[in-house]
Amino acid sequence: MKWRLFVLSLILFPVSICRAQNLCEIDDKPFYPGETIQYQLYYNWGPVWISAGTCDFKVRSATWGDKSVYKLSVEGKTQRSFDSFFKVRDTIVSYVSKRTLVPYKAYKYTHEDNWLGTDEFTFHPDENGWTITTRLKRKKQWKAPVVSRTNRCGFDLVTSIYRLRCLSDDRLYVKGRKLNIPVRLDDNEYDVFLTYMGKERIKLYGGGFYNAHAFHISLIEGNVFKRGDVLKLWISDDGNRIPLLVESPIRVGNVKAVFRDAVNTLYPLAKAQ
Repeated sequence: MKWRLFVLSLILFPVSICRAQNLCEIDDKPFYPGETIQYQLYYNWGPVWISAGTCDFKVRSATWGDKSVYKLSVEGKTQRSFDSFFKVRDTIVSYVSKRTLVPYKAYKYTHEDNWLGTDEFTFHPDENGWTITTRLKRKKQWKAPVVSRTNRCGFDLVTSIYRLRCLSDDRLYVKGRKLNIPVRLDDNEYDVFLTYMGKERIKLYGGGFYNAHAFHISLIEGNVFKRGDVLKLWISDDGNRIPLLVESPIRVGNVKAVFRDAVNTLYPLAKAQ
């Protein structure tokens, strides 16, 4: 199993309905510095659940140059009992504007068994969009920088999920509504599609019931995902809009990220029923 792609799938629910920078707006921000959200990761094959690791999302205050910014980070790792099968220690970090959540810099540090990699993104805004400089480190060597342009709000993965949490527009929450999603992976930009499925009451494995908004996301075909595979996502139906559950198929079985706890949330955390 290529764990890196599952960790990416966990945060692969970026959505932006904008096409140019001056339209790249967000609604109210349902989080503030100090928030931490914790997930338990599972590998699921039929009725069998295997606890595989954890993933934490954090919001902190930081400084970037002379700017006061948010430091958004995700840390995913396998637990020791799973390390002998496949060891992962992945960290993704983004430094973003506190006002717009547009990133200045983003990093992805990947450590999976004997494979090490670093992705570095620098975002340069102008009146027509952004120029993105991408540097990739593979096999302990930096590749030549790749410079590309975009006029879409398709940023790095961590920035994108927090921007999704800021979208409270009723136009998003219409059953059957489909949105095109730009996703930046490695040195390229990809398109996937998000569909709103409506409100559901879900039960979390090892937890209680929650009211949630359900989404389906088409996945990028490759070594792990098959054509037609769909990632399923449920976001809490409350002021915090926290991702509660992510289910993603892989070549054999499924992987799941299950919400476990959150601290320092902007609004009182909805309790399991």
